[in-house]
Amino acid sequence: MQFLYILIALVISYLIGSIPFGFIIPKVFKNIDIRDHGSKNVGSTNVIRVLGPKYGIPVFILDSIKGALPIVIARYILGFPELNLIELGGLTFDIVVLYGAASAIGHIFSIYIGFKGGKAVATGVGAIIALNPIVGLLGIAIFFLVAFTTKYVSIGSVVATFMVGVMMWISVLIPEAWIPSQNLILTYQAQVINLSLVTLLVAFVIYKHKKNFIRLMNGTENKIGQKKKSLDDKK
Repeated sequence: MQFLYILIALVISYLIGSIPFGFIIPKVFKNIDIRDHGSKNVGSTNVIRVLGPKYGIPVFILDSIKGALPIVIARYILGFPELNLIELGGLTFDIVVLYGAASAIGHIFSIYIGFKGGKAVATGVGAIIALNPIVGLLGIAIFFLVAFTTKYVSIGSVVATFMVGVMMWISVLIPEAWIPSQNLILTYQAQVINLSLVTLLVAFVIYKHKKNFIRLMNGTENKIGQKKKSLDDKK
């Protein structure tokens, strides 16, 4: 019965993650399909690129919330051990990150827009903040530092994503330095699933930036502050 509950929670997490705010907000407020503009991505970065921070920042916040929400509900609101912990081979494993991963997969392969989507950077940020607020906030700080130093959002995203993966491992090796609540401290073995999935998500998010790497090598990647053409100019 436990696995049925987990499966239902995963499906709900996926459906939450599939909500394409990067498509909805431009459509509702500007009557445009963001998939026809910029990089054609429905993530917050492309919305900022095409419409500016006024529309892109709300998309980032909402995408982050949908990454955090399934974890917050499963761990803090419901708090059912059946949803958070499983026993295999006499060991207890924490699986709460599965819900954040399902939400991220929903963002990348949204059922609502033909199984296409964004790169799950913002959704991943939300999931990490729900798992470990300190690591999540440090990741955001690293993103802004690198992005505004290099003038490339893509570089900031990739570096911050990689460092979040590293810090999540450190947070388990030195739990006292990262997790203030004793209730959240689990053994290293218990967090193997969490850490493995975080590592896979980090690798996948970086892989999703492959087109950005190509544009960086070709010198065609958009820089922060680079003047963008108006939508009328692109028609």
